[in-house]
Amino acid sequence: MDDVERAFNAEIGRRVRVARVKAKLTQELLARKAGLTRGSITNMESGAQAPPPYRLVRLASALGVKPADLLPTLQEPGHEDELPDYLADTVASWTSAVEQRAHDGQV
Repeated sequence: MDDVERAFNAEIGRRVRVARVKAKLTQELLARKAGLTRGSITNMESGAQAPPPYRLVRLASALGVKPADLLPTLQEPGHEDELPDYLADTVASWTSAVEQRAHDGQV
C-alpha cells in the first residue's frame, strides 16, 4: 500500500469514526448493527483496513448516512492530484453506482 492509498483509507476511517461518534454509538454497537466485529471497526477507523464496498454500505446504513458520505471526494485538498488513476476511477465508478442506487431508493 502506498502513501496515497494509506491516506485515502485513513480518511475513510476518520469519516466512519466521526459518523459513529455523532450517532452516539460505541465501536461494539456499530459492529453489531453492521454485522461486523469490533476489531474490524477499530481497523477501519485507524486506516489499517479499507472496507470493501459492501461493508461500507452496511456501515453507512448502520450509521444512518449515505455511503458516499464516508468516501473522500476527489476535490478534497491533497487528494485530487495524488490518487493513482486506478483508485480515482474506482472511487468515481463506485460513487456513481451508489448515487444511482440511492436515487432508485435501493440504499
